[in-house]
Amino acid sequence: MLSFIKKHLYFVITLSIIGLVAFWFGLIDDGNYGTTLFFTIPGSISFLIGYLKKYEGLQNSRIKKGLLAFFKINLIILILSGVLIAIGLEGAICILMAYPFLVLPMTASYLLGLFIGNADKNIKRNALIILLVINPSTYIFDSYTNPIKEEITSELIINTSKENIWKSLSTKIGFTNKPNILFQKGVSYPRSIEFNNTKEALSYFCITNNDTINLKITEFKNNDHVTFKPEKQTLPMKELSPYKSIDAEHLHNYFYVHYGKIKLESIAFNKTKIIAKTSYSYKIAPKWYWKLWSNYIIDEMQMHVLNSIKNEHIN
Repeated sequence: MLSFIKKHLYFVITLSIIGLVAFWFGLIDDGNYGTTLFFTIPGSISFLIGYLKKYEGLQNSRIKKGLLAFFKINLIILILSGVLIAIGLEGAICILMAYPFLVLPMTASYLLGLFIGNADKNIKRNALIILLVINPSTYIFDSYTNPIKEEITSELIINTSKENIWKSLSTKIGFTNKPNILFQKGVSYPRSIEFNNTKEALSYFCITNNDTINLKITEFKNNDHVTFKPEKQTLPMKELSPYKSIDAEHLHNYFYVHYGKIKLESIAFNKTKIIAKTSYSYKIAPKWYWKLWSNYIIDEMQMHVLNSIKNEHIN
């Protein structure tokens, strides 16, 4: 058996990776992913490759091993990303967002696998069994992960009165500012918003780069503030793709906007502070990492709106 593995090492490695990945992806089929998809599965693959190096019996310097590990980690991420994009499960933006988080843990897990593999070789044991325990464990952890609950506030001072800004908020605004590259490549942002006053209720009709949404107004105080919430959740991202729609689970029911609010504060004659606030939930682990991205995106979206309002009032 050992001689067969040595003779067909890379064939065995490839089959092992395909089998394990198929098994792990079967566990996360219902969308409860986060740590499992973005950390444990890639980390396990790099650990496995490092572990199986024990069968080559090569003696490399530490520097060479480190450089080789980094190259292989990047190659693994490239291949895995290509597969996810090719089958329409994930999009390039999501992969790029996850990339900084993946590289260091995968490099560390490769080196750990290399160390444990050589230790197992010397004392005739097999530590690969831990992979069969770790991945289901993190899947269970992801299933019980509570959503990130955040409120993001953005502010901008505009040289005009509250009454002038309120007139804009009570009619129609076209958001002509050019957003940053993330939004240009598919992250949702508003292109226009139109105030509707009907017998049934007050609302905004919002056109985004990806869809249209109705925003039900829940609070409306003249020249002061307006609070609204979506009647149905917008699509947070729609990537450029050869597919009609990337079917990433975290684009469905994993990002939930509770409400948005715009408030006006007069700070001087013809000078107004306009405050935008969004309350949202986001259920993807590891929370500390994805919270950075989601907060950044919400703040950028709000500043896009505020700067577009400001441009309407520049003399």
